Amino acid sequence: MNHSNHSGRVVWRAFQPNDAAPLAALFRDAVRIGASADYDEAARAAWASAADDAAAFGARLARGVTLVAMRGDACAAFGQLYPDDHIEMLYTAPAFAREGLAAALLAKLEAHARLALALTADVSATARRAFERAGFAAIAGERVTRDGVSLRRFRMMKPLAAAQRPV
Repeated sequence: MNHSNHSGRVVWRAFQPNDAAPLAALFRDAVRIGASADYDEAARAAWASAADDAAAFGARLARGVTLVAMRGDACAAFGQLYPDDHIEMLYTAPAFAREGLAAALLAKLEAHARLALALTADVSATARRAFERAGFAAIAGERVTRDGVSLRRFRMMKPLAAAQRPV
């Protein structure tokens, strides 16, 4: 593998329409590979299918605030705040896992949500630990169905009233 496009510092930027296809691929890889310890193959395939239509996936990413982490010319991670008080998506490419990108994305999305009283997210079992480290607490477990397959996830919340807010 050529690591030249994966080297260097992380550059953060807003979602751009031409990000749709690479972020759809990142999403599928994060689900199929990154969530393999917590979900079986059928669950991961059903979940990953949400990005099979890159145009529709791009339209979802264009809502709210979507931030992209770039490492060189590679999309390393992305996260979305939609609506203003809910983290809709947070995914890291497997090649960039365990580098603190999820924590950095959570902090950046939280800064965007600073006018809300709390921040919520529906979180996979795989992502739950990253959210807990960022101060979120699970308030309910639930199951959702994707392509006829039941997936477990957690409704999580972080009160923002006590959070340090930039002026």
